[in-house]
Amino acid sequence: MRKFTKRIFSAVLVLVLAFSMLTVIPSAAEASIAVSVNESSFLQGDTLVATVYFPSSINSVAALDLELKYDKTKLEFVSLEMGAGLDAALDGQINGKVYSENAKIPGIISWVLAGTNNFAFSGTFAIITFKVRNTAANGETVLDLEVTNAANSGYVEITSSVTAADAVVEIVRNSVNDFVFELNDNGTGYVITAYRCATVAELTIPSQYNGLPITGIADETFFNHSELRKVTLPEHLEFIGASAFQSCFNLTEISIPNTVTSIGEAAFFGCSSLEALKLPVGLKEIKENTFNSCYFLEKVEIPFTVTEIKDTAFYNCLSLGEVKISKNTTLGKNVFEKCSSSGVEFITVAGNTYLPEVIEESYPDATIIIVEDVSLGTASCEDTAEYTGAPVTPDVTVELDNGVAVVEGTDYEVVYVNNVKSGTATVYVVGINGYGEGYVLDFEIICEHSSVKKITVQKQTCTKDGIYRCKCNLCGLVFDEVVPASGHPSGEWVYDKRPTYSKTGIKHKECTVCGESYELDTTADKVFPDVDLNGTINSIDALLLLQYSVGMDVYVEPQGLFNADANGDGKVNSTDALIILKIAVGQITL
Repeated sequence: MRKFTKRIFSAVLVLVLAFSMLTVIPSAAEASIAVSVNESSFLQGDTLVATVYFPSSINSVAALDLELKYDKTKLEFVSLEMGAGLDAALDGQINGKVYSENAKIPGIISWVLAGTNNFAFSGTFAIITFKVRNTAANGETVLDLEVTNAANSGYVEITSSVTAADAVVEIVRNSVNDFVFELNDNGTGYVITAYRCATVAELTIPSQYNGLPITGIADETFFNHSELRKVTLPEHLEFIGASAFQSCFNLTEISIPNTVTSIGEAAFFGCSSLEALKLPVGLKEIKENTFNSCYFLEKVEIPFTVTEIKDTAFYNCLSLGEVKISKNTTLGKNVFEKCSSSGVEFITVAGNTYLPEVIEESYPDATIIIVEDVSLGTASCEDTAEYTGAPVTPDVTVELDNGVAVVEGTDYEVVYVNNVKSGTATVYVVGINGYGEGYVLDFEIICEHSSVKKITVQKQTCTKDGIYRCKCNLCGLVFDEVVPASGHPSGEWVYDKRPTYSKTGIKHKECTVCGESYELDTTADKVFPDVDLNGTINSIDALLLLQYSVGMDVYVEPQGLFNADANGDGKVNSTDALIILKIAVGQITL
């Protein structure tokens, strides 16, 4: 019987263990510890947040060794935070637990934990923050999560059944890291001083860096970058330095914004493939060799704002056959030498007295085409405009002296510059097609600051102005607003020297808000000892005073009590009553 019982107990124990094994070893699909990321792709310099989490099916693991491997050449470890699920599982241990983590070895983050009973894992295990390195190569990178050891509280190895799921992310090159930026002299923007990439054919230069606009390209920044084929410059750019794009011989197209007012010497020298070029309106001069040896440039329009084109600016532009040029533009030496073999065709307005002489002397094969002068008239727009946060484009009216009607888009175009922020904006009216020349107009963009956030910098007092630091919610302008001092409210008189019936006193006021004394050394008029305030002094006043002074139940107005102190000693008594009687009978004359 004992043997039979023992056999039953053994069988039951085997069944219990087998059942427990079935319940603690979930299938691989159900038991995958996983790592997820906040995005699927990241730029160089971005922050990557990885979350390791446990499915609810993993609730019977007593010992666990876990590793997260990452490419240390692409990712830089920043921080490691325990997840709520892990924290709760550790708190759920009854008799004892051990837990450690290690993120000090670049490329590996590891966790080791064990408990006397199974952990009730569920939810977030850990949160890891990485920074994508600025030098990270393009392409995929894997966050490799691996279970190296796992067991349940029965000391049963279950590593093969507790699996882990990796995360794959895409690293995308951040073009900002290809540039070197320096703050400009007045601290309002950045200048690009170097370019460190040689693999991008179509380049769009960023419009801002660290929240400020890109305002310039320094000398030789893109010198000899032959890989460039198309370049788009940022919209707020103000200048392009000398030799900035020199010898970019595969560059076929570049977009120069109208905000650019200066292009340096030899900026595009040797850009032999350049085919399309639109110079910015507002440019004042074209310097030496700026477009020298741009072989495939076929035509160019010189903005009417350019007053001088310096020596050899378009020298050796072999295909250049059409130049639209203002009557106000002068030419240096050999500006259009070695251009189109059939001769350059100059387009200008009637009355250009300078160009024919230059052509006759220097370019005998050239011809002149005459177009109408749109500047022979008037152009106008509103002087002021309200700030909106968007480009402001007031209507422009153009009227010619000869009465001929001109149409925007057909005869002239309107170019707005610096027309978003508060301040002075510029409008260029440019003659096109059968017209040349143009106008320069200005208007003011004004923000009324109708929505302002205020912070108290200096509190207003009775005597000192307050100051609010204000930021306009519309235009972002920060300015100070002065709040005038409030002044003292009506304070009470305090007597430094009390007046008597025969002498004046001295008094001042004390502010009931700030306690400050003011109206100092004010003369207090002599006392008129009228106790009952009826306008006369007689025995009734003396009687009323005596009754009050001995504590009889009589009421005297505060002003009457002040009047009653005829000798100014701060007390009302029989002495004051005697003085009042003497005044009443004429012994004392006020």
